[in-house]
Amino acid sequence: MAIRVVRSKFCSKQNQTGRAKTSTSLPVYIVDQNRLAARYLLGILAKNRDLHAVTLDDLIVHRPAEGIAPVFIIDRGGIDLPLSECLCVLRKRHPNAKFVVLDQEQPPGEIVRLLSLGIHGFAAYPQVSEQLVQAVQCVAQGKLWISSDVLEAYVRHSITSLKSVNESPTGQGITQRESQVIELVKRRLSNKEIGAILNVRESTVKFHLSNIFSKLQVNRRSELQDKGQVSEIWRKLIAS
Repeated sequence: MAIRVVRSKFCSKQNQTGRAKTSTSLPVYIVDQNRLAARYLLGILAKNRDLHAVTLDDLIVHRPAEGIAPVFIIDRGGIDLPLSECLCVLRKRHPNAKFVVLDQEQPPGEIVRLLSLGIHGFAAYPQVSEQLVQAVQCVAQGKLWISSDVLEAYVRHSITSLKSVNESPTGQGITQRESQVIELVKRRLSNKEIGAILNVRESTVKFHLSNIFSKLQVNRRSELQDKGQVSEIWRKLIAS
């Protein structure tokens, strides 16, 4: 994937004055359990008439039109399940979707990790009011909303990861796919459910689990599972 560093000063804004929402408006869905926070985000996005922003509840009823790639805004502090689960479920149902994550200020290394999960943009809470509309527009255009520091860290990370794979005699590191399987197992999902979310065969999930057990030196999936209850946001994601 080609990476282009996009900052607010590089993202030209179109003249929105006097334009009404049309069927070509970009669908934007807010994933946030905090209703007040969701309303705040809706208010910011409403300033741009080219965006049609709604909450996840509306996605369940009104799906985006065929061929239109929606943008999902995921408030990381407003959900109580791992980000990777949100991404897996949403990507399964909307393969061409773009993802912008909101969170507290994070070091470049953490944003690089989020990029490796498949996000396309990151905005820290203090900059949301200024950057959110531009971030959504830019990721919708196939760009990444990241800083130059994050880009440099991402390149270093990619080079280091490739070198580690080539030099490792045993290859015992946990892969990205195995990390996704682990997080879904923690939610007490069956192999069949995990396969449906990741869009792979059940036998493939079993293969990944076998490798995970060997690498982590565990014998049962129960040793990987969380004891918590399935959250409401998870139910909404499954229903969307």
